Amino acid sequence: MLTDKKYTNTELVELVKQRAFFKNLESVSPREHSKKIDRLLGIKVAKIEQSLLKKYPPYYKTDNSGRKKHNLDTQLWIGLHPQVLQTPYFDIVNFLEQLEDFKLERFVDLGAGYGRIGVVLGSIFPKASFIGYELLEKRIQEGERSFDRFEISQRCSMAAQDILDTSFTIPQADVYFIYDFSNKDDLRTILNQLCLIGADRDIFLVTKGKWSTTLIQSSYPQFMKGHSPLITERWSIFSNFISFV
Repeated sequence: MLTDKKYTNTELVELVKQRAFFKNLESVSPREHSKKIDRLLGIKVAKIEQSLLKKYPPYYKTDNSGRKKHNLDTQLWIGLHPQVLQTPYFDIVNFLEQLEDFKLERFVDLGAGYGRIGVVLGSIFPKASFIGYELLEKRIQEGERSFDRFEISQRCSMAAQDILDTSFTIPQADVYFIYDFSNKDDLRTILNQLCLIGADRDIFLVTKGKWSTTLIQSSYPQFMKGHSPLITERWSIFSNFISFV
């Protein structure tokens, strides 16, 4: 059970190596559980999101027609609840455990927020590397500050990147994490790239959100035909080489 103890940096380094720390054993909501972990780890998500809201328009801002704008600002998700913005810690540890039996060396998060997956990763894959792509520099800075504090910066990093930029090439990795960051056309742009990568190597796709999950099911047979995915209410795992059922 999580306590409100104030940890030293040395204790934090050891704490994030323990998968049990990230599991929700208190029967509280995922948001409350993650909020408490952020507080214990000293990750200043709420404070930073409040400062960003003063600089950028909220994602739900509409134009004169009453429709939500679709532009770079909407991809930033400014104004979204800080604990909705990111995947809960216990979800991350749960889907990583499903991949534990595989020899996986490189993880890529396409919309990393504050780099939570990188923080949890070492508790299950202590030797794996992680890179998280994010649009906002303040989120990146906080993620990198956390990586430094927890002494995982040698294998975990963040990068400022609009993943929809035509000049951006998704790097090769073993596992990719994607969420419903934009509309279906934008998600297809990313999924098309991942299909090209998957043509040459075995990969896993971890998805969060109905759009990305249903798009793969309906339009990307490379990750469906003969390779049954693991689909849960909170996240799903697809593969182009192995079946989970």
